[in-house]
This record gives sequence, C-alpha cells and structure tokens, in this order.
Amino acid sequence: MKRMKATIQNDKLIVGESPVLIVDLKGGQNYIETASQRIPYNKQIQLSRDLLSGKREDVLETALAYYYNQAYDVAMGYQMASERREKMNVCLREIERN
Repeated sequence: MKRMKATIQNDKLIVGESPVLIVDLKGGQNYIETASQRIPYNKQIQLSRDLLSGKREDVLETALAYYYNQAYDVAMGYQMASERREKMNVCLREIERN
C-alpha cells in the first residue's frame, strides 16, 4: 500500500494531496479541500498523541487511509453531483428555448 502523505500544521492534520482532508486536532470542524470547494467532513476523528508522535506508525497509516478513502469518496460524490447538476441546467435551458 502506498504511504499516506500527512503533515501537521497549526493544530491541523493535513492528509493526502488531491483532494486534501483537513482534520482539526483541537476538535473543530474537519473538511475536505478540492480544487474548487471546501466540503464539510462530518466524521468525528480522534487520534491520540502517541499516534501523532509516530509511536505506532502502522496504526496511524491504517486510520489515515480509512478516513482519507471515505473523504475521497465524499469529494468524488460532490463532483459527480455538481457535474450532473450542470448537465441538468443545460438540458433545462434547451427545453426552455424550445
């Protein structure tokens, strides 16, 4: 399995590259950032300090992969919904013209 890219900046855990899962380590709002939008990620993510300090890297990798894969699916769902919405708007405009 490919190693998950994760960094900590200002009490935020940043996971992945595109889309990016942002986990607020202080217990705030988690979200997914894509190229075009910021999507709320309403899963509660709790990672212990020993995991974040690198004591059990394999456990951290598994947890990050689990949450990131879910976040990725959410982001792709938003993208598909946006594309379908745009397609529907084009179809409706065509119908209104006729």
